[in-house]
Amino acid sequence: MTGTPPQKGDSTIPPANPDIHIMIVEDERIVALHLRQQLTRLGYGRVTVYSAGAKALEAILSDTPDLILMDIHIDGDIDGIETAAGIPPYMHVPVIYLSAYSEDQTLERAKLTHPYGYLIKPFSERELHATIQMALQRRKVEFALKRSEERLYLAMKAANMTCWEIDIKTRQIETADPIGIIHPDGDAASLSADLDKFLERVAPEDQRSVKCAFETAIKKGDFFDVIFRAKEGGSSVSWFRAQGKTFEGTPQNPRRIIGVVQDITDQRVAGDRLRQATTVYETSQDGILILDQELRITSANRSYANITGIPIEEALGHRPHVISRETFPLSFYREMFKSLESRKHWHREIDTLNADGEQITLMAQIIAVDSDDGDVSHYVAIISDRTAIRRAEEELQYLAHYDGLTGLPNRLLAIDRLGRAIERASDRGTTLACMFIDIDNFKNINDTLGHGAGDQLLVVVSRRLKALINSTDTVARLGGDEFLITAEDIKNEHAAAAMAARLLKGLQIPASIASRDISVTASIGISLFPDTALGAQDMVRQADTAMYAAKNGGRNGFAFYKSAMTEDASHFMTRSLELRRGLENGELVLFYQPQYCRQSGKMSGVEALIRWNHPTEGLLGPGEIIPVAEQSGLINEIGQWVVEEACAQAMRWRDEGHKCVRVAVNVSVRQLRSDDFVDVVRTALALTEIPPQSLELEITESMIQDDARIISRLHDLRKLGVSLAIDDFGTGFSCLGSIKSLPIERIKIDQSFVRGIPEDRDNTALTEAIIALGRKLGMAVTVEGVEEQAQLEFLQQRDCTDFQGYYFCRPVPAAQIFNLPAINVKTS
Repeated sequence: MTGTPPQKGDSTIPPANPDIHIMIVEDERIVALHLRQQLTRLGYGRVTVYSAGAKALEAILSDTPDLILMDIHIDGDIDGIETAAGIPPYMHVPVIYLSAYSEDQTLERAKLTHPYGYLIKPFSERELHATIQMALQRRKVEFALKRSEERLYLAMKAANMTCWEIDIKTRQIETADPIGIIHPDGDAASLSADLDKFLERVAPEDQRSVKCAFETAIKKGDFFDVIFRAKEGGSSVSWFRAQGKTFEGTPQNPRRIIGVVQDITDQRVAGDRLRQATTVYETSQDGILILDQELRITSANRSYANITGIPIEEALGHRPHVISRETFPLSFYREMFKSLESRKHWHREIDTLNADGEQITLMAQIIAVDSDDGDVSHYVAIISDRTAIRRAEEELQYLAHYDGLTGLPNRLLAIDRLGRAIERASDRGTTLACMFIDIDNFKNINDTLGHGAGDQLLVVVSRRLKALINSTDTVARLGGDEFLITAEDIKNEHAAAAMAARLLKGLQIPASIASRDISVTASIGISLFPDTALGAQDMVRQADTAMYAAKNGGRNGFAFYKSAMTEDASHFMTRSLELRRGLENGELVLFYQPQYCRQSGKMSGVEALIRWNHPTEGLLGPGEIIPVAEQSGLINEIGQWVVEEACAQAMRWRDEGHKCVRVAVNVSVRQLRSDDFVDVVRTALALTEIPPQSLELEITESMIQDDARIISRLHDLRKLGVSLAIDDFGTGFSCLGSIKSLPIERIKIDQSFVRGIPEDRDNTALTEAIIALGRKLGMAVTVEGVEEQAQLEFLQQRDCTDFQGYYFCRPVPAAQIFNLPAINVKTS
């Protein structure tokens, strides 16, 4: 798991509140410690860690956190999902799951607990911080909404009212709260409520009017408002008021009646209801207004003043701030009065300014209140402040369309803008260029200077790209170190090439990153509309393909898309699929090339070389395997197979009675950077029980240039007892000072130095110097690429250790290796 602290001055992610209490539930101690350090760097002041679900639940009850980071796969009787399910709902503690897996079954289980986030490991520190901030903001907004709903519920309960919904087809009644006429026992669970039973409870003298109101509402969809008596034991009478309207149905929601039922039994109940409503009125965070028939304020609570900034005494006698005459056009007021007249209710979300001139978003509702004779006596207005919710929605909208690090449009918005640019270019008959930009060797910067420095560099690159394009063009970050530029009104291919050259030149200007001056290069792929593509997705795909062609051409350059590139990419895709199938079907084999001791002429070791028994093309060499494996990501799997097969073959030779020989295996840089490579070697040695010194791992010089992780891994391998060799020595600009401190036992001279000796005086001198260097450092020296008698006779007079090359033998199957003869020794 990696993380990046927010950069100074970066406003895309809100700063952490040090008072926020975050609980980590993670059973891997190192992961939990790393996560805790990340949170501390981000500014979270209180972080607690628990390794088991049961302990976490106990702690939640005694010291409730503001947010929980929950690992799904934790040891113990309950996993992370079960732990989250055990949190009491009333506590409203947000849970963000952390997992390296995203299987459908796990996701379905996790969804049942309604998490606030789901982070797939590994994730960046910035992503963690943004997810936490969004979860905390969501909790804050949801809590405010819940309180608002509770206040509305209390207001209706204070008025002895309940909402009801009647499914016209099934005639079932659902209510928000039990009320006597629907549930006589006062318990919604004690009796199944339906419309027919409800009508039976209406007093006989009122049944006709009630049934008529419902039938009219069902047939015509009209609003109904009916007052009636309910059957009661003895002489007591209960009065109710039912209101509602029929709404047309959908497949998800059938045709139904929605309305309210109110118990209006007596003045004492009304008095209690009024006192409760007054309490809600005074304590509500929503602004509540009483308006006269002209919509002028006769009473206002304190929340209205807090929301609008208008003192109560100044508001009285005037229309509410949100519907004042000078605020909106005449059509606004026509619609409002029409709604109040026909439905006796009006609501709308309004963007306006408060008394201090600050932008606010309000939800305004106005409800008409009738007198006993049916005329409107006054209105009630409820003003809810939705500013925080609107800002949260806008921030989520921003995060959905813009990159959080650079502020550039993300892939989604970039594709949309490219599509619109294509439409404009099509209408105007102009040319459009799409440029796919990838920073060269960006991973090295992350690995050597850290992800923080990498993020700084991406910000610098984004600013430079914006400065180098026209105002009508768009630059976007697609992810990682990939950028996309949409350049409109490009005259021709030459103009696009000039622009690409200008971008490359601008990016090469050194930038100060992590106290170092860093100069970057990039590879650019270009597609043109309408020359090569007609749609946005096609343009991006073609530009991406051309970018890889630019990289293969040596980087720091650009390439225009050609149809042949797609054919090459298709060939690579086909070849990579075939190679994976070949690995799974056992089509890969190892051949072995012998190495001979200079002094004895006997075979001293073999080098394992991979071959592919292709089902239709026959035996293929490493040139058809390694490049595809590197680009497709199969190199680690194939490399593991080579190590295991080489060790297994050494075991088979031993079991057949042959002498123990050294088996050399080439290792890629990706294998060495893999965290489990040492375990792969350890396991292969343990399963085959061959001596560790029988296995020699060959690495190239370029792998060990200032890479602390690889150097550390070499020491770990040497501790296993295996031999380490530098392959192609002399071709990678080695630092001799670092080589002498590495656990290297052998250097192999590349065949490019052997070619032409002894006639080639330069190669002769270099070969002699490398042999002398190796022997002085106490290393064995193997000379590769011996193909001629003159080369052999020259080397036999030098102090090298072994020979290898086509002069002696080409790579052969394992069964033939011990049938090869020794060579003649001629040493002075």
